[in-house]
Amino acid sequence: MSRSHMMTVSERWFRLLLRFYPADFRDEMGDALVEAYRDRAQDVLRRGGTLRLAAVCVRALADSLRNGVGERLRPAISWRRSGDWGRDVEHAIRRLRRAPTLVLSTVATLGVGLGLSAVVYTVVQRVLIDPMPYKDPDDLYYVWRDYGPIADLKRGMLAGTDVVELQKAGGVIEQVVGLGRQLNTFSIGSESEPIEIPVMFTSPALFDLLGVPPALGRGFAAHEVGPGVSSVMVLTHELWNRLGADPEVIGREVRLNNRPYQVIGVLPRGFVFARNESAGPPQPADAFIPFRVLLEDANPRDGSYAGLIRARRGTTPEQLAAAVEAVGRTVDRRDFHGRGLRLYPVGLKSDLVAGVRPALVALALGGVFLVLAVMVNLASVLLARTAQREQELAVSRALGASGAAVARATLFEGALLGLGGGGVAALGAFWATRALVALAPLDLPRREAIAVDGRIAGVAIAAGALIGLLAALAPATWAARASLSSLLASSAVRGGGGHGRLRRGMVVTQVALSLVLLAAGGLVVRSFERLLRVDPGFRPEGVLSLWVRMPPEFFPEGKDVVALQDRIEQELAALPGVSGASATSVLPFSPRALPAFHAASSYQTAITFPGAPGNTGDADRDAPLVDLVGARPTYFDVMGIRLLAGRGFDPARREDEALIDGALARQFFPTTSPIGAEVRIGDRPLTIVGVVRQPRLYDVHQDGRPQLFVRAEGFVRHQAFVLRTDRDPRALIPDVRLAIRRIDPRLVAAQIRPMGDLVGHSLRRQHISAVLLSAFALGALLLAAMGLYGVVAGAVMRRRHELALRMAVGADHRALLRLVLREGASLVMAGVLMGAPGIYFAGRVIRGVLLGVTPLDPLTLTSVAVGLGLVTMLACYVPARRVLGIDPAQLLRRE
Repeated sequence: MSRSHMMTVSERWFRLLLRFYPADFRDEMGDALVEAYRDRAQDVLRRGGTLRLAAVCVRALADSLRNGVGERLRPAISWRRSGDWGRDVEHAIRRLRRAPTLVLSTVATLGVGLGLSAVVYTVVQRVLIDPMPYKDPDDLYYVWRDYGPIADLKRGMLAGTDVVELQKAGGVIEQVVGLGRQLNTFSIGSESEPIEIPVMFTSPALFDLLGVPPALGRGFAAHEVGPGVSSVMVLTHELWNRLGADPEVIGREVRLNNRPYQVIGVLPRGFVFARNESAGPPQPADAFIPFRVLLEDANPRDGSYAGLIRARRGTTPEQLAAAVEAVGRTVDRRDFHGRGLRLYPVGLKSDLVAGVRPALVALALGGVFLVLAVMVNLASVLLARTAQREQELAVSRALGASGAAVARATLFEGALLGLGGGGVAALGAFWATRALVALAPLDLPRREAIAVDGRIAGVAIAAGALIGLLAALAPATWAARASLSSLLASSAVRGGGGHGRLRRGMVVTQVALSLVLLAAGGLVVRSFERLLRVDPGFRPEGVLSLWVRMPPEFFPEGKDVVALQDRIEQELAALPGVSGASATSVLPFSPRALPAFHAASSYQTAITFPGAPGNTGDADRDAPLVDLVGARPTYFDVMGIRLLAGRGFDPARREDEALIDGALARQFFPTTSPIGAEVRIGDRPLTIVGVVRQPRLYDVHQDGRPQLFVRAEGFVRHQAFVLRTDRDPRALIPDVRLAIRRIDPRLVAAQIRPMGDLVGHSLRRQHISAVLLSAFALGALLLAAMGLYGVVAGAVMRRRHELALRMAVGADHRALLRLVLREGASLVMAGVLMGAPGIYFAGRVIRGVLLGVTPLDPLTLTSVAVGLGLVTMLACYVPARRVLGIDPAQLLRRE
């Protein structure tokens, strides 16, 4: 083949390759490309021959595929770039890439602020807003007893007979279940080590009422309730996982308190049901079994059951309340001789979250304030950045750029920064929420549902973009409205000046927001600090506690229980470093305190003091409801409970002795000594041998009901043992486990914890509130300081020529420093005045979470104002000192 023929074929090949390009491109550029290809092909053919020409043809193919396809796709790309919006986004990205420090610091600030707010939003959304994971959850209600004039108890548990009466009512009440709860020893077969789990006793219709069938197996049948009948069990998904997640578990035999039970069902993953208590937090369960007693045979004065009802669809709360009150009147006439007891319903979710609602509302408002502070700070940053670009803006406006284009560019910068901050916030919230759930108290309602999902992450990112846009409105408006002449004039002075009033206004706003958040955080921290200093009525330091259950299956006789209690106490007291050991039925701040006294007639019982001078003649007032606490003789010494009068229990096991707390002594024996007087539990007379200071059982900040102490031996099978040691209590835990196993391998030493941890756990909710609000407050303070620093630094830069002249003619540096600080101080004062009303309203909002501190606590508010002033003045001092430290001659030459 001749060279000319080869060139012809090669050129036809290239023309064919041009088909990869769009037609308009071929029409415009095709001839030029063919001519360029022809020149190159001739040159290659002349110098390298056929092989070189073939290589050129192959390379032309590759180039055509890449460039031709790219050219065909260019319209889609140019759609984004050709318009003003596309160009503005592209330019905004380029400008931000040239300022990495600003981008990183701004995105980090946004990420922290929005992330904290996203965590709070997640908790509020899951706990307060999302519906309960049950069928028609708004139709579910708890029912409580209000004892009215009978006793000072407005939220009491039901008797089993109350549940039966509610079941008979019908009408607007569709279903009713009773709920009981106990801690039980659980094992799989005789070989496995026993563990202790909370078990909920229930009416068989619980899962039908909730609308949550088991994921494996079935629920309970009606005939599986009653004494000697129930031997079936439904496990939670969590317990099933702990047992190995065996899918063949249905029908398997497990042992509860050494009694065989058959597993008939496993509940779905994520199912958590907690029984609400009259005092203390809701109590979840690991397993469910039907009642082993008939509720109609229960003692009508024994308030030990929770009642959960489902109202018929369409029933209003008023209609349901009327129906429940009608049942209450029946119960009052039959069991209390018409003395005024009433029943009332409370929505399941409202009842569950009532204890945490005030704290979460306060945290949510704190999050809103922090977001506002972040937004104002971002606006201030964008305003400063816009001012730095005054010369660039002046050139753009001189070349014909409209005010709208200038504003759009600023808005895009804000939106991009907000998007970045929102993304960081979403990632941070994901990890922070997991950490919060790990640290949150176990009794936090719906704790298991708290997690960041895609919807919340999307909200965080969208909120970031929206905040960026809103923050950019002020600088964008200023840039759009500024005239060309003013831009040129301002750009002649480095640092600009047309935006000063607006930026100072933003700093004042930041200071005001910071003041409100700091005040709220300071009050919560002050409240928490007061709680830490509260005397709980005993000395928790150096005390280790544990629970041991002595089930009747293993120890049927009372004398066996007493002998076992003695031996446990002796073995624990003999451990190295232990100075004393004892036991009680009700351990302070332990959620297990409430059901622990089930063996008695009631842990809450009415008592009388026959012949006491404090009796009024009113039968109700003279029979107060007290917490009945079983204790062994050395309990008061080991726990450090102060004896106010008389003595402790006689070690000789006199069971007719009792001790009362100081509240009962003051009420019934205001002028005489109660020692030797009689106190009655029903018909059982006891002799008062001592008066002790009341240890707080449920709340650190309040005394609770009066307490009567009786001997714990014999009738209490589930006891808390306490040890006092001069060592770290945790170091004793292995020795304690070994000691219990050595006494009897069938016993379980459960919940071994230092008393200090129990006290700290009872304050966990206040602790988290204090930490989060403090984080909000410190974040806002930092933002305010940053804003003030920027304003003062800008002002100093604008006045540096003036300051240099003053220094050159001998002005005192301290006078110049005061001159600069005065501007910052005026902004701080304006912010304080602006934020002062907010302190009042914030105090009203957080009043529900404050304990021992008023919303206008003068010490806290003064400390906050002084701290805010010092920090912001430091933010003013640093830039002023830096400029004043420069040699004036050098500065003037530079100018």
